[in-house]
Order: sequence, then structure tokens, then C-alpha cells
Amino acid sequence: MRCTVRFYKLNFDYSPEFAEAHHDGKPSENNRLYDWEDELAVKSNVVSYHIRDNQSFYLQGEKDGAAFNEELNAMILFDFKDDQDQTTTMACSKSVVKRFEFDENDENLELNVYLEEEEPLTNPVPGVYVALQEFPKSLI
Repeated sequence: MRCTVRFYKLNFDYSPEFAEAHHDGKPSENNRLYDWEDELAVKSNVVSYHIRDNQSFYLQGEKDGAAFNEELNAMILFDFKDDQDQTTTMACSKSVVKRFEFDENDENLELNVYLEEEEPLTNPVPGVYVALQEFPKSLI
């Protein structure tokens, strides 16, 4: 099935009272529900998914020509397994996730992840969201 993942950064200044009084309870240009939204598609045919809570995730790459492999703790991992037995993983610090929800039917799987409005975060690679205070100091 096709899989789409959306990450929403909630807006600290959103006022449900203002939305109710002036826009039938809906967000507006001056009262946004989200600061930003990222949408990612898993390109392969997803056959199953799994959530792993309070896990380690390894951020790998290169900095100044040297390889690094930094462990990030207290992460929520979203694993998507495809029909070739390959897994795509997206990860978020537990402290930045307010809630998440899946919507699934025969052809589509959607994951919506709502990120805390007051928790500063970084997005070092697509599909990975890390609380700033938990980001490895060696990579700053």
C-alpha cells in the first residue's frame, strides 16, 4: 500500500477561542493551528508497520570529512516494512511528540505526527525530529 507521513509542528499562539468566535472553530491566516507541516512518502509498497517506543536511534553521517554514528535515546520509531523486506524508519524524540495517529485502508496508510508547540527541535534528515536539548553536542 502507499504510505504518507505528515509531521505537524503545533503553533503555540493558536487560540481555539478566537477560532470559535470568529471562524466557526477553524484556524485562519492570523490564527494558524500549525507553524509548519512536512509531508513524506514512503516510495516502496508498504506491507506492515510497527511503532517502537522509548528506543535508541543512530544518527549517521559525515562531519568535517569524518564519519559519525551518534546514539539518540528516548525516541519513538515508526518502522515501515515493504514487500522486498526492507524497512524505512522515521524517528522523533519522545519529548517532542504530542500525539500520533494512523489512518489505514486497503490502498493507503497515513501517519500523522503532531509535534509539541513549546519544544524546540531540529530536523537533521528527512523523517527525523530531535529535541534540541537531546541533540548530540558533538554535531553542533
